[in-house]
Amino acid sequence: MVSIEATNLTSRKVDLKEIKKNSREIINRLKAVKKFPFLKNSEISVVFVGPGKIRELNKKYRKKDKPTDILSFTLERNKSKLIGEIILCPAVIKTKDYGISNWITPSPPQPLLNKEGKGVVNRLLAHGILHLCGFDHKTEKEWRKMEKIAGKINPDF
Repeated sequence: MVSIEATNLTSRKVDLKEIKKNSREIINRLKAVKKFPFLKNSEISVVFVGPGKIRELNKKYRKKDKPTDILSFTLERNKSKLIGEIILCPAVIKTKDYGISNWITPSPPQPLLNKEGKGVVNRLLAHGILHLCGFDHKTEKEWRKMEKIAGKINPDF
C-alpha cells in the first residue's frame, strides 16, 4: 500500500490533493522503471515550509546554513517498506530559474503560472522520492543517472 500525506505549513496556497496524486503517480512510474519491493509498502510525507524552517533543517542535517528548495529524509527503508519525508520550500523554489508550480501561488493569490512551472514541483518530488529510495548525486555520473530516471517518472512527461 502507498500512503502519501501532504501538509502545508506556509501562507502560500498549495493544492495538496494534486501533490498527493502526483506523488502516487511518480511512485507508480518508479515501480515500473525500478523493481524496488519496498515501494509496494511506502509511507511518504510531503511538507511545505517557509525559508526559515528549511534553513534550520538544512543547517542541522546538511551543515549548510542557507535555505534550499528541497530536503528529503529516509526514516526507514528495508526490503519491504519505505518511510520518508520530503520537505519543499515554495519561497525558495520561486526564486530559482526553473519557476514555480501553478498550484503553489503567492499569498495573496496571483494568476496561476504555466505548466512548465508546475513541472518543477513534480520534478522536485521525483528527485526527493529517488533520494528516499537511496539515489544520490555526489558525482556527475550519479547526477546524470538520477536525472534520467527522474525524467522517466515525472508525471509531466
